[in-house]
Amino acid sequence: MEAPRGEQRFKKRMSCKLRLGLQDHSGIVLDVSRQGMFVQTTATARVGDKVEIVLSRPEQAKAITLTAGVRWLRRVPTQLRSVVQAGIGLQISHAEEGYYALLAEALQGAVPVKGRAQ
Repeated sequence: MEAPRGEQRFKKRMSCKLRLGLQDHSGIVLDVSRQGMFVQTTATARVGDKVEIVLSRPEQAKAITLTAGVRWLRRVPTQLRSVVQAGIGLQISHAEEGYYALLAEALQGAVPVKGRAQ
């Protein structure tokens, strides 16, 4: 079950790499805010796990690294994954300054994600 959102999130798709423990996984960021994001991934995580996220885009010389904690999980049966996105909700605990510049750029004309903001 998803936790209520602390602030408005916006749709933004970008690929990322996740490091959970000693394992690397691929993912796709589907929505973002200053404090968190939802990443579509098949990585196995538990609420409370620490995650390192690496965002890179072709136009950037340097990748942006974030540290986050798993706040909630969206588990989906394999047969439904083409319809519903499985993934993890992350609460950012540390972000390089470049993340906020990327976020500001990404949010220009972005569509808010429906859901409760508290």
